[in-house]
Amino acid sequence: MIALQKPTYYLWRTDYTSSEDFEADKEKYTKIGFRVVTFADGQPDKNIHNGIKALIRNHIKEINQ
Repeated sequence: MIALQKPTYYLWRTDYTSSEDFEADKEKYTKIGFRVVTFADGQPDKNIHNGIKALIRNHIKEINQ
């Protein structure tokens, strides 16, 4: 059995000037099959994957204590 997963698209909330623009983009990507992950704050010019890896490492560190 082959399990297909939806690709993930990351949106920075701070990139949008209005919530209407943000929701329109989010809906656009959802309709074409993406799982949309939204970051509410942070620095959009930073590599998002490094941030996700750090979040996972911190979580693992906390549950192993």
